[in-house]
Amino acid sequence: MPQTTELNLLCMSGQGSVQAGEALAKLYANQGWFVSVNVYPGTRARSGPVINYVKISDSEAMASCANYHPSEVIVFQEELLLTAKNNTHELIADAIGRMNRGTLLVNSPKSPGEIDLPFSLEGAVATVDATGIAGRLLRRNPPPVGLTLLGAYARITEAIDMGELLEIIRETFPGTVGERNAEATLEAYETVQAIGGVKFQVDRRPARLEHTPVEDLPQYYQFDRYDKLPGFSNGSPFVWRDKVPVCEDNKCICPGVCISEVMCPDGTGFIIRQDLPHQGYRIDVDFCRGCGICAEVCVGSALTMVDEDKVKQENPDYTDITAAPHRPEIAEHQQIHLDF
Repeated sequence: MPQTTELNLLCMSGQGSVQAGEALAKLYANQGWFVSVNVYPGTRARSGPVINYVKISDSEAMASCANYHPSEVIVFQEELLLTAKNNTHELIADAIGRMNRGTLLVNSPKSPGEIDLPFSLEGAVATVDATGIAGRLLRRNPPPVGLTLLGAYARITEAIDMGELLEIIRETFPGTVGERNAEATLEAYETVQAIGGVKFQVDRRPARLEHTPVEDLPQYYQFDRYDKLPGFSNGSPFVWRDKVPVCEDNKCICPGVCISEVMCPDGTGFIIRQDLPHQGYRIDVDFCRGCGICAEVCVGSALTMVDEDKVKQENPDYTDITAAPHRPEIAEHQQIHLDF
């Protein structure tokens, strides 16, 4: 029988699970293992969950499919545990709930004992504040935490060599970016917390998926943002968002087509030209997922991602969100981009 280890990486797209999967593939391949990496849902906007199924085996005969017996799970966004617990996304619940025995690594500033486990688990639980580390060192929003989490993974599993991991990071990202990623990975290695011998029992199981025959699937799937998102049973618009875009209207300069409006993956941003002293960019707060694409591509640099709690203090109803109360944070954000 082939010896196979299955590892699930769960994140919101844009958090770096693809980079982490590629790095793991190189590391294990260098040790002589065969590696298979399958990403669901593949190419998608930065607004949805992503599951990276990694298989490490001594046989090259591996199926390109989901993992059914994972012994290791890395959760890039702690809120995904709540998503699994409430069964609001069947694939997320399945990817976590299938591991009855193994190692769970969670991106969280909490201690391992404070993690609210969604399903029964026997094994080890580890935590590391990868978002805090990567956000401080990489200075990106949202921070890509995949490589940072691998530092913690290397420490708790002892399955990969930390020196080789840092070498791969520096080869992938030459220069300052690589050094900062390596520094973040090393800090995660040094600060990860773990507890073993966990025996958590709860009478809760993930909802099992109904597999539809391929021939019954429609040739085209028309996606409307007011529909439930594919994979979600109850919708989950806030699992990702901690910041929302605010606009400095005097910098909103596009006279016709707004590239930020066009590039919004969920169609939630739009230009308002009527009833304003100057045109400005506004969002549908019920559906904006805070991915930040609009701010990245804004031609006039009019948009800045601001902590949603601060926006709520300004206007709990979200009506006419403007940048005026947030100018210090905007100035700091712009200075960071100049320094990077």
